[in-house]
Amino acid sequence: MFNHVLCVYPYRRELNHSGFCPPLGLEFIAAVLNPHARTLDLVDLRKESGSTKDFFRPETDMVCFSINWDRDPESLDKEILSVPPGIFTLLGGRYATENPDHWLTTYPNVTAVVRGDGEEATEEICRGMPLEKIAGLSYRKNGQIFHNPNRKVGPIRDDLFPIRRLRRHAYEVTLDGIDTGLSIDTVAASRGCPFNCTFCSFNRNPWGEKRPWSARSPESVVEELAGIESNVVGFTDDLFTHDMDRVGQICELILARGIRKKYIINARLEIAQRPDILRKMERAGFTMLLLGIESAQDKTLRAMRKGFDTAQIRKHFKVLRRSRMFLHGYFILGNIGENMEEMLYISTFARELGLDTLGLSTLRFNPYSGLDELIAQNPGYYIAPDGNVYSDHCSKHELKQLRRRILREFHTAGRLFHLMHKGLQNGALCFLPALLPRLPAIVWRVGHRVVKKTKRREHRQIHRMK
Repeated sequence: MFNHVLCVYPYRRELNHSGFCPPLGLEFIAAVLNPHARTLDLVDLRKESGSTKDFFRPETDMVCFSINWDRDPESLDKEILSVPPGIFTLLGGRYATENPDHWLTTYPNVTAVVRGDGEEATEEICRGMPLEKIAGLSYRKNGQIFHNPNRKVGPIRDDLFPIRRLRRHAYEVTLDGIDTGLSIDTVAASRGCPFNCTFCSFNRNPWGEKRPWSARSPESVVEELAGIESNVVGFTDDLFTHDMDRVGQICELILARGIRKKYIINARLEIAQRPDILRKMERAGFTMLLLGIESAQDKTLRAMRKGFDTAQIRKHFKVLRRSRMFLHGYFILGNIGENMEEMLYISTFARELGLDTLGLSTLRFNPYSGLDELIAQNPGYYIAPDGNVYSDHCSKHELKQLRRRILREFHTAGRLFHLMHKGLQNGALCFLPALLPRLPAIVWRVGHRVVKKTKRREHRQIHRMK
């Protein structure tokens, strides 16, 4: 039994400007620790002015850090090194998993690193199992570093919910740093993905093994939804809609229990083959589908092993655009073998499909994704130190300009009116009253940013003329 356990999300900045992502993975670990700790605190440093050491107690005997991203190295150093010797210091998360040697060598106060899913290994630590017998654990003992065999990935648990009561602050959607007043939460209803797209590494664990798709029961998912206070829930699943019969069961249980929320999910285009389930989803409150399309070119879709071509995409969207749900499409810029004209076609293609909103990212290399093999076969492409992929014919600056142009061409004033009309249909505009008091500040902030960008552009043009 630990006297006081402190769980820390050590980052200071959001991954994006939305501001609504609670540290769900760390809350699962806290749920495992809870029966084995007399007192337990969870601290999200994105929400705090203080640091880790400010939350220590005299009786603190365990500190857990969630290390998921390769950013803010100075801040991470400070937070991890602030833990005094003698306290069991445990690191976990995707980034920690990729190189456990680094964390154990660089930080002499770190006791162990959990590789991969941390729930089972953390529970075994709490039960007092010797460290050398815990699969998936790297640890220090007598000045030496040891790496136990990998833990076999098991099915996701039905009986483990994240501990939301430990949250010290609310999580709200923000627009350009301004709170909208719209609270949002997240749920993990499944893990893994059965597909093998070449650009994606999230269907594999950080040492390259295929992550099988594993899902919680519909009853477990809906039980968690019933206990969530927020009216908007985003599912963190890589692919929520792999089993459409299960999706239908979740919808039926939501309707039977009278749970009234709005849901955002990741989906594949094949859900168009089940219009009966799409209608159930609309009735149950599903409001937005996040769809990975990735390219408007057949040659790229084949190379990616997406499992569909542009003709099939168009066929699926004949069904999907009749839905009241918002359709958000993801595309990748800088795909291997695509020229500027082919990438510019994304905005036209997206309008033809009937997408409501558009998301663009640049091609990025992740270990074990297979993308390095494609790059090796295509001279003129290279992987930058930050993992982004660039080419001789399309630089980082050109990709940035291209992204802005495509988004500007797609997100027109007419698109905004279309979104408002659809929001009336699916009930999303029911949140407008909460947003109205903050609307002047949001408009001012966005307008101020536009003016600043315009002035910078004018300054660059004057500088070129000189």
